[in-house]
Amino acid sequence: MTGMTTIKVPVELRDRISRLARSQHVSMAVAVEHALDAAETEEFWAQVRATMGSAEARADLARETEELSGTLRDGLEPEDWSDIL
Repeated sequence: MTGMTTIKVPVELRDRISRLARSQHVSMAVAVEHALDAAETEEFWAQVRATMGSAEARADLARETEELSGTLRDGLEPEDWSDIL
């Protein structure tokens, strides 16, 4: 980070950030950054699940998988994406 700024937050929120930072052994800024990274990652995967979770998207994926399945002979086991999709 090159520039710095100050933001006003309620004391309770500042205390939560401070506790999180202490538990992670990082600065409050890094704790906030990690929390934002996690939130953005979760939002991305939620959008993926919403998009890929439709019946049309699953049907398209199944068709594409079937079309490509004969071309892949890499010997790897199939991946299970059920926890994400």
